[in-house]
Amino acid sequence: MRSIFFKLLLSFSLTILLSGVISGLVTFSFSRRSVESFRHDFLRQLQTNIARSVVLMGQAAYVMHQYRGDKVFEEYIKEVQSSMRTQLYLCIDGTVLPTDTSADRNIANLAASAGTDAQPAIQDTGRELIVVQRLFTPEGPSYVVVGLHSLKPPPGWGGGMPPPPDGPRFGNGGPPPPNNLGPRFPPHPDQPGFFLFRNGPELQTLVLLLIAGIVCFKLARSFSTPLDRLRTISRQIAAGNLSARVGTSLGRPGNEIGDLARDFDNMAERMEGLVNGQKRLLRDISHELRSPLTRLNIALELARKRFQAEDDGNLRRINKESERLNDLIGQLLALTRSEGYTIDEKAPPVLLADLVLEIAEDVDFETRNTGRGVKIFELEALKVAGSRELLRQAIENIVRNGAYYTRPDSRVEVSLFSRGSDTTGPRTAVIRVRDHGPGVPEEKLSHIMEPFFRVAEARDRNSGGTGLGLAIAYQAVNQHGGSLVFTNAPDRDGLIVEISLPLLEEPPKSGNASV
Repeated sequence: MRSIFFKLLLSFSLTILLSGVISGLVTFSFSRRSVESFRHDFLRQLQTNIARSVVLMGQAAYVMHQYRGDKVFEEYIKEVQSSMRTQLYLCIDGTVLPTDTSADRNIANLAASAGTDAQPAIQDTGRELIVVQRLFTPEGPSYVVVGLHSLKPPPGWGGGMPPPPDGPRFGNGGPPPPNNLGPRFPPHPDQPGFFLFRNGPELQTLVLLLIAGIVCFKLARSFSTPLDRLRTISRQIAAGNLSARVGTSLGRPGNEIGDLARDFDNMAERMEGLVNGQKRLLRDISHELRSPLTRLNIALELARKRFQAEDDGNLRRINKESERLNDLIGQLLALTRSEGYTIDEKAPPVLLADLVLEIAEDVDFETRNTGRGVKIFELEALKVAGSRELLRQAIENIVRNGAYYTRPDSRVEVSLFSRGSDTTGPRTAVIRVRDHGPGVPEEKLSHIMEPFFRVAEARDRNSGGTGLGLAIAYQAVNQHGGSLVFTNAPDRDGLIVEISLPLLEEPPKSGNASV
């Protein structure tokens, strides 16, 4: 059952099965209630019809007793008992007819309890249906009709159902209390079955849906947990942690998700090898190029002295390109060093305020004659852990980049402040650098940290840039556990760069400085 195919098959099967069971049970519950309601209505109508028949037979017996004599009356009573299985009695002026010493007292009590209602009083004892009705003659006197209709099946009945169990007949037992007389109907019998069906379909449906929900939740969880693990590892790799692996926790061989995890790890391992190989190649090439480049510069100086060609344009061009190549190799080496840097916990903390102030003064001094400069708006005393050299290179690259693209007669605005609190999460040091240049197109903001990426609207290859400054800054900040965010100014006047670094300790009070 490790295969996702069988899990899906099981989930669909269980869903269909539970749906069928729920539908069947709910249908059965409603149909049972319908049958019971029909049975109840049928019995009530049957009892009403029997009661009317008994009252009509009682009226006929009264007429026969008054006008045909006792003999005809008694024959009629016997005929009714034999053909209709009903014992019929009349109570006239307190006298019970026909006389039956075993039942006279009980019949008299029943007759005494008869009211003046237009509808007969009905009582079902399980063996007999007792009907009591007070009738009035046209002359005014009243009499009471009492009928005991037998509910036992007649002799020789072949309906296939057993007769009701024998019990004491009404005449042999004590009469029911007078206040029990009235229209009484049989209650719903308790039938064997699932106990929930005695509480209505709402509770049944709720419980069954709850069970189905739990099963579906467990199955869905078994599918989603491995996928969440894969997503987490893929995000770690996308963030630069190429050593992240899923591992063997998602299943054994034969499980599709487990096989996917192993293939994913193989892909990540292969990708890590390729990236590391590329970094090594870049580092080795940079180191190897340094030696011939150094020899080229020496040969260039010797040629100038030998031929006394200090003003030769070709040699100046060769020297210029050699310097550019040397800068490029230096930046490549700096990029590879920043990618492999790890924070030394024993190293002294980096005082960001001093570092930012030093960089701002240097860049401002270098760009002041071009009408540009650097201005510090806020400078808070903050400390972070890491390499002062790498952080200096990262911050300086960003500030110099802003000073290069800001328009003349404008200043690059630099601020250093803290963000966050103990209640909202870890506090961070934020270095915000804003220039007043052309900015960067929105669709290219996410690419300007890539090595050798150039924004055509902002610069071209004749500007002298190598396209590695922001890549070096990004790698250095990332290795220090921070983040680098580029956004265009709201008024489209320049680019805003925010460097976020985790703070080393609670900072003291802030102060302001300006250059």
